[in-house]
Amino acid sequence: MNQETAQQALAEAQACLARGELDAGLLAATRAATQATDPATRVRAGWLQALFTFRRGDYPGVLAMAEDLSPMLRAHSSDDLRELQRIVAFSGAEIGRFDLALAAAYEVHALAEATGQPGPLSQALNTLGICFERMGDPWQAERLLREALAIAREGAVPRELFGALNNLCAVLIGTYYLQRGGEVTAASLAALERALPLAEEMVGLNGATGDPYWRIISEGNLGEILVHLGERDRSRALLDSTLAEALRLGFGPQAERVNCSIAEWALRHAVPEQARDLLLAMLAKAGDRPLTPMTELRAQHALYQAHKALGDTAAALRHLEQHSDLLRERIVQQLRAQSEQFITRVEAEQSRREVERQRARAQSLEADTRRDPLTGLGNRRALDHHLPALLRDAAAAGRPVTLAILDLDHFKLINDRHGHLVGDRVLVAFAQLLRECVRQADLVARIGGEEFLAVLPNADESRAREVCERIRQRVAGHDWAALAPGLAVTLSAGLASAPPYDETALSTRADQALYRAKALGRNRVEAG
Repeated sequence: MNQETAQQALAEAQACLARGELDAGLLAATRAATQATDPATRVRAGWLQALFTFRRGDYPGVLAMAEDLSPMLRAHSSDDLRELQRIVAFSGAEIGRFDLALAAAYEVHALAEATGQPGPLSQALNTLGICFERMGDPWQAERLLREALAIAREGAVPRELFGALNNLCAVLIGTYYLQRGGEVTAASLAALERALPLAEEMVGLNGATGDPYWRIISEGNLGEILVHLGERDRSRALLDSTLAEALRLGFGPQAERVNCSIAEWALRHAVPEQARDLLLAMLAKAGDRPLTPMTELRAQHALYQAHKALGDTAAALRHLEQHSDLLRERIVQQLRAQSEQFITRVEAEQSRREVERQRARAQSLEADTRRDPLTGLGNRRALDHHLPALLRDAAAAGRPVTLAILDLDHFKLINDRHGHLVGDRVLVAFAQLLRECVRQADLVARIGGEEFLAVLPNADESRAREVCERIRQRVAGHDWAALAPGLAVTLSAGLASAPPYDETALSTRADQALYRAKALGRNRVEAG
């Protein structure tokens, strides 16, 4: 009889999951786990307990459950084990337990490789990407998540495609906040513009997934992006409806995130008292239950802005200090996790798998030495590594290749008039414009303070001039005043095409062409 009752409770829990009823579903799954007499029912019920607990935002609870549940799943269900370890990884990363998060993520990857299927492989890369992002490396995370999305598009089911879209979208939104700092920049807005089509695609998949939890996440993502892109009416209507649904279903963490977006909407549209009241009520309701770290950071930053706008200097300072303390704590956790991860890799030399991971880490570190830390583009080391082989291949095949040197005009004056912080933001924004104007096969690098180089395979002088003109026009037409009032930026470029396929000769000719562009008045492209 107990087994029959357990099966009924399990069916009830599954139905609650489909309807998005978290509290009722958790109670039903707990009854099923308690009353089940066969291992399969107990394992499935335990997995549902963990899933409901995760969706309710009780991340420590998920980690506690996993200690008992993981051994059972290893004996009975590799699919459910993979799903459990995914939410363990997400939970650990969310609360700074990166040791548990990474161990779970690597197990997810091993289990996914054993299936050889695109869906699990995409989910595994997603899991690793989120861990890297929470550990403070959004660039590595974005690379992994774009790869995960490409795999998901090859044959994953809608739910797995949705997950790939969501995680990449979330990392790009996080990159916006990271790059925004105290004010919106072109580089931070570019991250949101890359996230927007992903969020819209997610909303379009809601009917295919049929899961209210995913619907709330997708609409919350889209509303948050639209707020910061300035779509006033559409963003508020979407956020209000999403908040009402999240509250109705008991999706606490999602409701809190949407509340932050509504508060940011109110600040953007000069209603600071609305932002203040909304967030103070949210914090009071949370009580001793901690918000997720990112939500807490957003709430404290928005409260600082709201009190500042209302002239309450003491309250503004208090929330700014709380925001700074939380941010410092997060950075310390990330640095500690990166350090511990490095030590763990070094100590695991006797394991074949760990040796392979150590080699991968070494390759990653080597790649970092070839990346400009400010813009994320390649640097001179990257150029020295890739350019000789690129020229050899072009020469062997008799294909054209063009080298272009691009230099921001009067950059010293920009630093002198607007400060080095604005100068750095100009470089970051230009690097993003450059990425958007070149192909994936093109080699781009920052080779000096304001000097960049682009190598364009299969591009003769005419084609290369078109590319450089497009870059020049994008720079000239960009809204640089968003970075600093009165700021304007232009670009000069010199290019040289092969044959001959000699690096020194090409660089000399491109330099001479750049010098000629400067001498002729700047803001122009010349060929050498």
